Amino acid sequence: MLKLPDVWWAAISGFAVMQTSFALSVERAMLRVLGTILGALVGTLAGPQIGDLPWLFVPLLGAISGFTIYRANAGSASYGWVLGGVTAVMVIYQAHELHTFKPTAQFALLRVVDVCVGVFACVLVSGIFHVGRRWRPQHGLASTSNEATNSMSTGTQPSFETQRLVRAELAIQAAVAVVIVASLTYAFKLQGLAQALVTIIAVLILPSSQLVPSRKPVMQKMIQRMIGCLFAGPVGIALLPLVSGHDIPYLLALSAGVWVGCHLQTGQQGASYIGRQFAIAFILVFVQDSFWSVDPAAAAWRFSGIVGGILALGCVMLVWSKFELSPSAHDVLR
Repeated sequence: MLKLPDVWWAAISGFAVMQTSFALSVERAMLRVLGTILGALVGTLAGPQIGDLPWLFVPLLGAISGFTIYRANAGSASYGWVLGGVTAVMVIYQAHELHTFKPTAQFALLRVVDVCVGVFACVLVSGIFHVGRRWRPQHGLASTSNEATNSMSTGTQPSFETQRLVRAELAIQAAVAVVIVASLTYAFKLQGLAQALVTIIAVLILPSSQLVPSRKPVMQKMIQRMIGCLFAGPVGIALLPLVSGHDIPYLLALSAGVWVGCHLQTGQQGASYIGRQFAIAFILVFVQDSFWSVDPAAAAWRFSGIVGGILALGCVMLVWSKFELSPSAHDVLR
């Protein structure tokens, strides 16, 4: 209805902040809005200044992404840091095509509007269900957590020094992976940077109990994200021509796909993150920017961005594993 150019970002915002608790939904919504606003401001101020200098803005994208991972894994306002970093990188990269301040600011403002529309829908629906629960008995609803806490496992809490070292290593890996993706996107005029960026950052956000010198937690999230995407991508692309551009079938199919992902997300822990990734990938593929469009090209580019982000990060982690940090290098990171 608002004719927004990137409807998928609004849809993802509505899905990502939804929790079974109304209070948690509101808290998560506020963090997403505040993070997006701050990221948009940073991107708008920095982007036009360096947009035509790829040797400068590509490393800056990596630096922002690395800093985002380092701060987000600290636990405090993690979700806000993630959205701030993602938005800043998206705006700065877009500035190299827009060149001047005004169109860059307009692009950043649209990202803020997208997020506000999505979180408004989420908070509205969550509020309705919150009121409705007062009129019926509780039945032990499962808690819907964010991407980090979905994969949280119990165990001994690593020391602060160990956590800080692992956060630094994850930040470096994120920075290198984003530089690779941004460089390839810039050189070959590829699409899907936003999905690749979100993928790289999402799989590197870990709960404090998993900030240990092991690649297993990140690898598990990468594999589960890939599985969820591999199921959702083809399903979404196959359904697009079947709805034939009609609004009611389109909305019913979209609702069914998101419901399946949410059902898996709130089920068994082993499939929880897969379910979340299924829902996210389904939204990315199925939600088109034109009115009930069924064009599979945009869906394919978005899906390829998710896969490309996983592959880029996987390559970085593989190389990293061949050059494990020596004690002296650990001292430098400390």
